[in-house]
Amino acid sequence: MPKFLFIFRESAESRRQPSPKEMQALQTAWYGWMQKFGSAIVPGGDGLKPNGRVLKEGIVSDGPYVEAKEVIVSFTIIQAENYDAAAEIARACPPGHVIEIREFAGYA
Repeated sequence: MPKFLFIFRESAESRRQPSPKEMQALQTAWYGWMQKFGSAIVPGGDGLKPNGRVLKEGIVSDGPYVEAKEVIVSFTIIQAENYDAAAEIARACPPGHVIEIREFAGYA
């Protein structure tokens, strides 16, 4: 079955910290999504720390760049029959992210 990478993006602008009640609601929503689509989720996805490095033309610099309008905050790998099925799983994610969906080429 094809595998797809969900790349979760958020605005690079600072946002306010959610209240404990909002955090609990968000965790509940994500837990529900993971339970519903658990058979499609491939182990290994994770959140990402806000800082990192960028390699461009052999030069390593701090990144992601501050000029970016969106930053990648996490990723998930899922299995689905096709792009349409993957998009349906993505649509069911709790709101708040732009989700890029990419199919693995299957080289590895």
